[in-house]
Amino acid sequence: MTFRHKTTVMTLGVMTALLSCTKEFNDIDPQILPGSSFLFESESFGVAVSHHQVGVVRTDNLNQFQLGHIEDPVYGKLSATFTTQVSLPLNYVNIFGTVNADTEANGTQSDTVDKPAHDEQETVTAVWLEIPFLTNQRDSDGDGVIDALDVDPNDPTSDSDGDNLSDTEESRNPNLNPLNPDTDGDGINDDVDEDTLHPDAGANSYEINSVYGDLEQVRFQIHKSDYYLRTLDPNANFEEGQAYYSDFDLLQLGHAPTVLFDGDITLDFNEIVTYKEDDPTTEDVDESEEVDERLSPRLRIPLQNTELFQEILDKEGGVELDSNEAFQMYFQGLVMSIAESSPILMQLNFSAGQLMVEYDYQKLVLKEEGDATVQEDYIVEAASSSLTLSMSGIRFNTFAQTGFSADVMSAVSGNDNQENIYLKGGPGIMAQIDLFSGISGQVLLEELQSRPWLVNEANLILYVDQTQTALMGDIAQPERLYLFDATNHVPIIDFDIDDSGGNYSDQIKINYGGIPQYDDANNIVSYKFRLTKHLSNLLRNPEDFENVSLGLSVTSNILNIANTTTLNDVEVPASMIGNPLGTVLAGPNHSNPDLRLKLEVFYTEYEE
Repeated sequence: MTFRHKTTVMTLGVMTALLSCTKEFNDIDPQILPGSSFLFESESFGVAVSHHQVGVVRTDNLNQFQLGHIEDPVYGKLSATFTTQVSLPLNYVNIFGTVNADTEANGTQSDTVDKPAHDEQETVTAVWLEIPFLTNQRDSDGDGVIDALDVDPNDPTSDSDGDNLSDTEESRNPNLNPLNPDTDGDGINDDVDEDTLHPDAGANSYEINSVYGDLEQVRFQIHKSDYYLRTLDPNANFEEGQAYYSDFDLLQLGHAPTVLFDGDITLDFNEIVTYKEDDPTTEDVDESEEVDERLSPRLRIPLQNTELFQEILDKEGGVELDSNEAFQMYFQGLVMSIAESSPILMQLNFSAGQLMVEYDYQKLVLKEEGDATVQEDYIVEAASSSLTLSMSGIRFNTFAQTGFSADVMSAVSGNDNQENIYLKGGPGIMAQIDLFSGISGQVLLEELQSRPWLVNEANLILYVDQTQTALMGDIAQPERLYLFDATNHVPIIDFDIDDSGGNYSDQIKINYGGIPQYDDANNIVSYKFRLTKHLSNLLRNPEDFENVSLGLSVTSNILNIANTTTLNDVEVPASMIGNPLGTVLAGPNHSNPDLRLKLEVFYTEYEE
């Protein structure tokens, strides 16, 4: 028995070379060892690439929405408007203040109570639109300092504030701040200060995600919708959900004429802290210095037009507030946009968005030592409360995409030479990759299926064309790509069998891939996908597995494998529509041979 090692790189058509490793020899079935020889080889094979422009797409079934504008010379300008219904609180009982409208009008009479009629006079004092930013507190080394602020996020002994105390040591001491060398500000560094007290020991740090643009002030425009967003489609006999597409623009159609806010908001990415009210009966304690609540960073927009919300309070006891369905027919939602003068795009935590309606009212209470059966013993006290309306129900994005470059349009029309692969989220562009394409590809596939191959590893490596992405300026590149079965609109098997997981995108499905690789300057240089099982099935089980087309797109969530549809019923990944970013990759005919699209196949071949 002899063993030989040979590496062969054979370029066919438009493919290039390979990387990675082979399986251990022990993985081979020992029954075929005697009298046999094995060749450990690698080869590359031709592929074809084409593009599809998404265009008008259904957006009411997304998990992530966009707001604002993003623009670059390659992909032009994307503008996004967000429309949402507004919902009453769960278990809402049609009461503002302390009692319902009937009690206000008629009082309460019983054997033990004779409470007079009293109008509580609920009056709106302010209305806030609150939407949290998407944030993370990733702390890779567990030293108590988030990666975004850590001088070395992989070293728990690092000293981010340079005070000669490690981040871990300071984080474990409630009187020290690992991001401030002089926590108490007394002029003595923490490493020598023997009497330090942290002035805000409960403070949290956050990294803000998915805000693209560098503006301090942003002009927001909030309109009230006058268009009822129905749940069921009358054209389908009310048996299917109503679809809302990205070209449905309530503002342009004149269905959102009422302005609730139009003005500049200063973005604040700090934690929001509220304090308790001082209790005058506790003379030795000032409760106003005690933290009542800490909120993650968020947009807080004070709506200028509060009259509509006063009308809601005035509907207390009315049919408009009997159910959430009735309320959504009465108050038909919000349309949010960012003015053209503010070139910024945001992805926000719209699921946690809410309208806070603050109001004062006059509460009727029994005076001290009063008799509940004597109306004159009831007095009026000033009080305040709030109504929280959630941004839930039907929600969708309206998109306007313009200005694709000539090279992008050439690729979309199929008139390019496959120099580059263009990927753009939102109503943008996805790519199709065909392995063993055309007649010659099919002949090659059948030949490979006849060979006694054990596929050890198969990879697609996609290199970023940094010359092209440099044209896009400072806009971020996608943090994840998605490779899928474009024929059946499902993940490939390598995705399904990969059970690697974690709290962050780059810890999930890491064997399957699509995760960016960086150079020393922190620029993305490539993305790699492993499709070992996919190719193995194609070669070893051709009777059960077809040579399907592979789709390639950006993604906002690698675990979101749901699809949405374009206006002409083409299925596309919903996670692509929720991601506004784009990139340019080297295609199979790129001018630089070292960057060309690679399908790497490492295999063991058995020979008698």
